[in-house]
Amino acid sequence: MAMGFTAGIADFDQKQFDALDVRAGAASSYGRLRQHEEDRRWAARYLGWVEGEVLRAVVPVYRHRMRSWADPSYDPRAWGLPEGVSDEFTPATSLLVGGCLDRRTGLHVEAGARTPGELRRILVELARLAADEDRGLVFPYLYDDARDALAAAAEDRVVWAELGREAHLYGLADPTWEQVLPSRVRYRLRRDRRAIEDVPMTVAEASWDDVDEWASPLIADHNAAKGQREPAEFVSFRFSRWQENPDVRLLAFTAESAGLRGVQSVLLWGDELELYEIGLAGEESDERLALYLSLLFHQPIRYARSLGIDHIRLGSKAETAKGRRGGVFATLHGGVLGRAETRALARAGS
Repeated sequence: MAMGFTAGIADFDQKQFDALDVRAGAASSYGRLRQHEEDRRWAARYLGWVEGEVLRAVVPVYRHRMRSWADPSYDPRAWGLPEGVSDEFTPATSLLVGGCLDRRTGLHVEAGARTPGELRRILVELARLAADEDRGLVFPYLYDDARDALAAAAEDRVVWAELGREAHLYGLADPTWEQVLPSRVRYRLRRDRRAIEDVPMTVAEASWDDVDEWASPLIADHNAAKGQREPAEFVSFRFSRWQENPDVRLLAFTAESAGLRGVQSVLLWGDELELYEIGLAGEESDERLALYLSLLFHQPIRYARSLGIDHIRLGSKAETAKGRRGGVFATLHGGVLGRAETRALARAGS
């Protein structure tokens, strides 16, 4: 085919698909998107662009089957867009482009097809699909480069809002990684290690099956303390989905002191390590801080460097702590193109 829609990601070569865009990591990988097809809350289709045997683009699109958003963070009305812009975007009037879960979206379009002209061809096809159902286009959780490319292709008609920032550590495979960090970061890491050494604790790496029984309730309690309430069974189910993904390895770092226990879940995909969810009980104290520093920074860094992994994806919370330890931040953006603008774009390509 040249360019057209299909119902399943299995119609495309996995290696070529994953090579199109790795910015979002495991969250936007072939295996993860294939899992989303099993989620009955969403109906997925894919706009594919193939030339000969070369895959130039595969853009997933999602319709929400429920009356209210399964994840409120995907509701454009909560994104802080200019007044009045997002009012029309309900599940029934939205076509999500690129992703529907995990709060990170890759733009699976090869570099040579991200020019305004080539990417506009893709946008026109997406607009036609949306306009046929009287929907607008929604672009959730895109990185700067994808946002900029889409903005240019749409001639700045997409309205954007910042949805948060994600922290990363890079360069860990370099033996001199810590030596070349800014002095303030080196000082912070040394201070961390002293704090950890001052609290007797046992640390370990474990398979998820070995810790699930106590780790899922601990993570559920930790999330509830941050305002996200859900049963431990839901946490366990979420992790079971990652375990079923053949392209991702799920493991846990654990830390236990005299009075506290903590766990940090980790996803390994390709050549990157992603910190997923943490569980840590107790009130603020030197003991709790030491376990936190070990779980969130020092165990993952040590593990990544032992395997020659160059990149840790640190996640989107605790920005101050992550920035002080060398974290580099990437902004995530959400954009919308209203139904009238979507119809106009569809007609413009006729």
